[in-house]
Amino acid sequence: MNQEVYKPSHLFWSKLISAIIKPFFLLFNRHKIISTPFSVEDINTILVTEYHRIGDMIMSTSALRVIKNSFPNSKLILVTNPDAIQLAENMALADVIIGFSSPWTNWDWSLPRWKDAIAFGVKLRQFEIDLAIDFKGDMRNNWFLWLTTSKNRVGYDATGGSFFLTHSFQFPFTLHQSQRSLQLLSHLKMSLLKSKRSKNNDHVSKIGKIVLHPGASDPNRGWPNKHWVELIKQLYDNYSLAIVKVPELEKMCNEIIQQVPDIEVFTGSLAEFYNWLKNQRMLIGPDSMAGHLAAYVGVPTVTIFGSQNPSLTKPIGENAIVICPTVPCNHNRNHWRLCKECMKNVTTLMVYETIKSIELTT
Repeated sequence: MNQEVYKPSHLFWSKLISAIIKPFFLLFNRHKIISTPFSVEDINTILVTEYHRIGDMIMSTSALRVIKNSFPNSKLILVTNPDAIQLAENMALADVIIGFSSPWTNWDWSLPRWKDAIAFGVKLRQFEIDLAIDFKGDMRNNWFLWLTTSKNRVGYDATGGSFFLTHSFQFPFTLHQSQRSLQLLSHLKMSLLKSKRSKNNDHVSKIGKIVLHPGASDPNRGWPNKHWVELIKQLYDNYSLAIVKVPELEKMCNEIIQQVPDIEVFTGSLAEFYNWLKNQRMLIGPDSMAGHLAAYVGVPTVTIFGSQNPSLTKPIGENAIVICPTVPCNHNRNHWRLCKECMKNVTTLMVYETIKSIELTT
């Protein structure tokens, strides 16, 4: 199978471990895992787990809206990345929002962290969950749902662990991440809604700033510093600019700010960024949560991709444009799907021309 969601070696070993665990789990688990139909009236409390990255949470917003509309009288609990709690509250994504930093998300194999994860999963039982949903398809996520003892546990079986679920479905490796979430809900016969996006008004598009957001969760996703400086020089005379100063790239941001001292610098919280971004003209950045957030609030966005497949995780929205290298990756890279050299191959001219084309249509 030619898939680009999970590292192939990780997928192989995870499925092997799942196959080894399965007979022992079914032997010693005294409660049968039975897939049974359920009605809206049966569901009082719903748990959705989306605690990987902030961008993953933003890509799940359409699915969360479908759940809220399908179960209007149910309490919706969202377990998400701790850094995204305030943002999720501002976006009103759920009735209860709880932060969870899982050890497997951060590749932390210390025993205390795993004990804490188990304790947290068990603690969620106090909510007496009727329906628990996870969109990722990771065996560890499925195991975490099982810890909650939810009556109905729904998810994908991408890396194994289907036996932890009451309703398990085959993982659609080729779908965009947001569409994977919606497809899982369609298996439960939930009516999918047409996506509603915010739209810019003329006032904002004329006076807002072009925002540069260099931050990304992995250095291999980053666009080179010199490219940012060159882009600023090309934009400087015609546009009002702002840069988001992210802590992990403070040195790089400071170098840019020193060369363009009158550029606006945003240093607020993620929730403040959400509100500030709504009034901006456009956002430019690598493959990261910022592009998804811009698309969500209706701000035009240019997202720079390297060797990774944009059809799986690109921002979805009106005037959400992706720029990729013009040639396939043939570099010796240190990541199974991300490539620094491919990011370098996206030129400032390519980005500048895309910005101008968006300006002509907004």
